[in-house]
Amino acid sequence: MNPSPRPTVVIACRVMQELLGTMLPADMKVTYQDILLHNTPKKLAAALQASIDAEPQPSTIIVGYGLCGNGLVGVKSGAHTLVIPRTHDCVAIFLGSHQRYVQRFFANPNTYYLTRGWLEAKDEPLQDYLDYVRDFGEESADYLVEMKYHHYRRLCMVGFSRQELDESRPMAKRVADFCAQRWDMQYEEVIGTTSLLEALLVAPQRLEEAGPEFVVVPPGGEIEAAMFMREGEAVPAPAARGE
Repeated sequence: MNPSPRPTVVIACRVMQELLGTMLPADMKVTYQDILLHNTPKKLAAALQASIDAEPQPSTIIVGYGLCGNGLVGVKSGAHTLVIPRTHDCVAIFLGSHQRYVQRFFANPNTYYLTRGWLEAKDEPLQDYLDYVRDFGEESADYLVEMKYHHYRRLCMVGFSRQELDESRPMAKRVADFCAQRWDMQYEEVIGTTSLLEALLVAPQRLEEAGPEFVVVPPGGEIEAAMFMREGEAVPAPAARGE
């Protein structure tokens, strides 16, 4: 008798909730993690590990993150198999592929990315500045926001349709105006693609053919940064979102 197939579950950043909600089967178990965890890699690793360990049945777990500033490093699969996009961060997932991310990196380095999810979570430069002012005062806020964002030259809003970009533009433009005034950042919009997410959701059905776009961690394994590197790439240090 053949053993029953492992169930498939999803653990993902909440920034993907709206998008995945239109793609996942209604009966698939999914856990969304706090968007702001990516700002503290150790907290991200701990939260992801807790969610993995909480799964009672050996499963194939789709992990909706990139390496995210080494935030996945050290996470153990336990009794499960983990399937993860082989990307440095979520930006490549929204753009549709690591290749498209790299192409944009060389064409427009020092780009900071926004999505509707990040805007709604207030995870962006303007809100950072306002939070710093509230917590530390204006002089310290000026210093902190300068240190965090001064090297960015472009602000890019990623949407999955023209309608989504139109709806998000008022929020995005408030951030863009702030960044333009402080750092002369140029604003642009780009339509992303769900192609990488679509491939990720069917990868558990053919793990042996997962290919180079995914990291597969078997039971008893541990996530290492080197798993996400391609030829010629160095293991990245923790960094803020962007290029």
